[in-house]
Order: sequence, then C-alpha cells, then structure tokens
Amino acid sequence: MNRFLDIYQFTHFRKFLEEYQAVRVKAEPSFTRTEICNLLGLEKSRSYFADVLRGKKVSPRMAQKFIEILELDKKEAKYFETLVEFDQAKSDSARQTAMQEILKQHPNPQHIVNEDAYEYYSHWYNSALFAILDAMDVDDDMTPVQKRIFPKVPLGKLKESLSLLERLGLIRKNEAGFWKPTQESISSGPYNNAELIKQYQLQCFELSKQALMTPPKRPTVMSTLTFSISSEAYKKLEEELQEFKKKARQIIAGDKEKADGVYQMNIHLFSNLE
Repeated sequence: MNRFLDIYQFTHFRKFLEEYQAVRVKAEPSFTRTEICNLLGLEKSRSYFADVLRGKKVSPRMAQKFIEILELDKKEAKYFETLVEFDQAKSDSARQTAMQEILKQHPNPQHIVNEDAYEYYSHWYNSALFAILDAMDVDDDMTPVQKRIFPKVPLGKLKESLSLLERLGLIRKNEAGFWKPTQESISSGPYNNAELIKQYQLQCFELSKQALMTPPKRPTVMSTLTFSISSEAYKKLEEELQEFKKKARQIIAGDKEKADGVYQMNIHLFSNLE
C-alpha cells in the first residue's frame, strides 16, 4: 500500500490526486502543487496540477509521470491508469468497460458496489422486467415479454435478467406458476454508488430519446422548458420536484388496480451555465 494514501479508497483519480497532495505535503512541506508541476517537467506551467483537479485532460504520458511522482507500485499504477480511462472515457460503453476493470482490479470490490447490484443497474431492462412481471403473467418463457418490451431486447438477455432477479430475491413464482415481484419498488439503497447510478441513468435517458423518435403505441408526455431564475427560486423548484417524486411514489404504491402498462419517468433539471 502507498505510504501516503490508499488509492483503493477512490474511484476518481482527480480526487485521489487532490487528497494525496494534501496528505503528503504535511509530511513533506516541499511537496506543493507548484513542486508537482516541476516534477512533471512543467516548470513554466505552474497551474497544470490545479487545472487537472478542475478537469483538464491527462495524456497517457503525463499519467505515467504522475505514477512515478506518486510512488505507486505496479498494481496501484494499473488502477490509477484505469481511473484516468474511466474519467476521460468518450462514450458510455467505454466508461462502463472502465468501471468493470475498476471492479476487477480493486482488492475489495464490495467496497465499491455489490457485484449483483452492479449487474442489476448495468442494464436498464432489469428494472423494466421487474415492472413488467407485475403487469404481465409470465412463466419461464420470456417470448411474450420479448415481443412487447421497448426497445427490443434479445431473448437470451431477458432470460439472464430473470435469473438475476430471482437470485437477488426480487421475484418468485406464485401459485399459478407466474413470476411476480416480491416488493413494490426498488431503491438504489445501500448500493447508491454515484457512478453506478449515473450509468443507469444514462441508459434511461437513451430510452427517452428512443421513445421520442419512435411513434408511441401508448400515451407519452414529452415536455421541455428552458428558463432563467434566481438561486432562491431554483431551490424552491428543486423542493417542489422532490415533493412531486414523493407524491408519485405514493400514487404508484396506492394503485390497487391491476397494472396494465410499464412506464419510464425521467426528471432532468440542470444548468446551461457553468
């Protein structure tokens, strides 16, 4: 283990760099941010380290220089490189691949996320199937689900999803031989890993895009609103959204009629200014 800071406590390399410098400078007062730039061979660019902490891209060559300065061993160096790949991935698939590598390389991946939970949130159709089983009577034959689910999912993937839901204890067969949920809804709960949930949400956003581009067979509501408000008004709006989510959960939980549809609801509220 590194003598200054355990890199395996982190899944964000920039956060690791920031805290590593803060810890090491206490033991070595000369290990300032300016000195790090000097050690990186950037005597004329004293803001480089601060820029990296703020999001500046790190090239493979500079990543190797960081590894030398941080005094990382071979395994720690590989983990650091993977963290950099994860942070700078240009596509969702590349980011997901990097996360899988992080889990493989971490000495105790349960500290990041339970393996089954990671598998559950890695594919949007796991949560969709969970809801579908409440709306449809389904046995071991996933063909009826495969014919109706949107977007389409290969039959083999649905079978794997069914096995996962059973393994997690989220579904069981009723007396009629149909798979049914063992609970009304699922929360990220103890698996509330920020990156994991972010990947799941990205998939859900892609579903919204496909729903917008595909003529719907069932009612859909697509609405967009762009506005300028004060920070105080923003706080009030955020509070109202939380109240709406709470009320939505109450409506869903209080629905006593048999479910005849499965719906996806995404709420986006973000700033167009940095």
